[in-house]
Amino acid sequence: MQKIWRLLGILVVSLLFTACGGRAAAESAKAERITCTAAYRSSVEVGSEQEDIFTFTDTDDELWATLGELMFHAAYDAGGADNERNLRVWVTDAADTAVYHSTLYQLPLDSGPQNQFVGGHGFTGLSYSYAPDSSAELQYWCTAD
Repeated sequence: MQKIWRLLGILVVSLLFTACGGRAAAESAKAERITCTAAYRSSVEVGSEQEDIFTFTDTDDELWATLGELMFHAAYDAGGADNERNLRVWVTDAADTAVYHSTLYQLPLDSGPQNQFVGGHGFTGLSYSYAPDSSAELQYWCTAD
């Protein structure tokens, strides 16, 4: 009977290590694509009026779009030149003269980022930016695929 319990114990421990190793391997995979969504509304009293989607592969790129009176920018650096892989997002006025919001997401060179926020809000979570002289709002979130 002791042999059976010992074998069961070894089996359970083996399964736990296998499961943890599988999860670690999946979490360390590098994202093939990063997708950012920006949604604009002229007032918090109305629903989304404009939406734009930005997709980055593993090459340096910068994309932007004017949404109402705000402009959403996103720049991806694959890290090839300086070994510093990152995604920078920022929101300006439509004329691109004043920065209202800026965030830098530093990413490992060979893994991630990991989508961790519920509601489909990826690795950035849902972020809000507002035009200072109006009730306009821009929301954005970025996911890793």
